[in-house]
Amino acid sequence: MVAFKGPHINHLTPRTLDIDQVQAAMPGKGITPKAVIEGPPRRDCPILLRQTSFKALDETIAFTDAQGSHSARFGEIEQRGVALTPKGRTLYDQLLNAARDALGAFPNEANAARYMQLMEQHFQAFPDDHTQMREQGLAYFRYFATDKGLAARGQADQPRTLDALIAAGHVDVEPLVYEDFLPVSAAGIFQSNLGDAAQSHYAANSNQAEFEQALGRKTIDELTLYAETQQRSMDECTHALLA
Repeated sequence: MVAFKGPHINHLTPRTLDIDQVQAAMPGKGITPKAVIEGPPRRDCPILLRQTSFKALDETIAFTDAQGSHSARFGEIEQRGVALTPKGRTLYDQLLNAARDALGAFPNEANAARYMQLMEQHFQAFPDDHTQMREQGLAYFRYFATDKGLAARGQADQPRTLDALIAAGHVDVEPLVYEDFLPVSAAGIFQSNLGDAAQSHYAANSNQAEFEQALGRKTIDELTLYAETQQRSMDECTHALLA
C-alpha cells in the first residue's frame, strides 16, 4: 500500500442516466476515459449495468530510496437498467461472449469502434422492450395496483389473471433496477489501467466459499432476492384486487 498526503479516491461510482454522453464529454474536460463502456450496448430499455471510468492518474511518488510513480486513483461512472432473470442472464452472457469471441482481442482504443459494432449486432437478439422482456421471462419487474383496479375490486367483470389486469389498466408494471455488482464489467475497468501489454495476461478468479468464511456468513443470492421482490409485489396486487 502507498500512503498519499491527501484523500485517496479509488472507487467513486456516481450513477448517470446517460453514460454515453458522459463518455463522450470526458475528453472535453481534459479527462481520459477508458476505451469502451463495459456492459451491454446502448439500448432504449437498459439492462443490468453499464460502467466506464477515467484512466487512473499517473502520480509521482517519493520513496525513501528512489523516485517512482503510482497509478491508482480513478473514478467509475455507471448506468443501471432492469435486473435480469437467470434466463435473461444466460442470454446476456451468450451474446456478450459471442461479441468478444468475434473481436478476438481485449477491447482497447484500437478496436473500440469494432467492438461496439459487434456488441450492437449481437445484442439485437435481446428484446429492447420491457413488455417483451417481461413476457419472455428475461427480466424482473414490480407490480402495483392502480386506482382504477382498486375501484373495480369485487366487480363481476374484474380480470382474474395478471396479464389481464395489466391489459385492463388495473396493474402497473415498472422495471426492477439492478443494484448489484457485475464482475465482468469491473474486470474490464481494472484491465483498462494495466496497459495493452498486460491486459491479455490478466485473469480474475473468485472463491465464494472463502469470501463467506472471511465474512462470517452466507452471502445473499441476488437472483433469489430479485425474484422474491417481484413475487411479493405480485402477491400484494392479488391481495389488493382479488382477495
